[in-house]
Amino acid sequence: MNKSPELCRSCERITNNFEVLRGKYPTYHNMPVRGRGDLDSKVCIVGLAPGLHGANKTGETFTGDFCSNILFQCLVNAGFYAKDLRPLFYLTNAMKCLPPNNKPKISELDQCRQYLKNELDSMRNLRSIVALGVNAHNSIIKCYHKKVGELIFAHATKRRLGDYVLYDSYHCSKINIQTGRLLEKSLTNILSSVKHETYD
Repeated sequence: MNKSPELCRSCERITNNFEVLRGKYPTYHNMPVRGRGDLDSKVCIVGLAPGLHGANKTGETFTGDFCSNILFQCLVNAGFYAKDLRPLFYLTNAMKCLPPNNKPKISELDQCRQYLKNELDSMRNLRSIVALGVNAHNSIIKCYHKKVGELIFAHATKRRLGDYVLYDSYHCSKINIQTGRLLEKSLTNILSSVKHETYD
């Protein structure tokens, strides 16, 4: 097993796509992207995958694109920064690489799950996990040896997952926000509940 996602070349479709992207966007990161934030925090927020013009460009999870801006505004509104501006969370994705057309295969998500599990295991103070979308939810529960049918994704719910509490939210993707499937207020409310119930 590769210890670092940066060294992973296990998914042929992903590897080939990076070769294409390096030709098209030579200044972009175009590699697996690690999570970022505070690994000593009590909250882990898990999205789907790096965005083409976001984390795949910058090399930093949830930066530089529409959904990143929405998420960070909601995190600010929910009080997820300490007075010294230290983040009270860790951010990562179920997939560390940008999938073609932003549509990962289940086999690719399963292959990448080892890296997500490593991150979760390294968070010694972890109490709460936030899943942004069904694919993130499914990857998280599989990390703890649950089958998809045992714990079905449901927006704005919280449930016990072993030693942790799992919170579900629709992903803050551009299409979800623009169609009104997810409102900024709804995501802020979910994150506010996580903050209050985890830290207060």
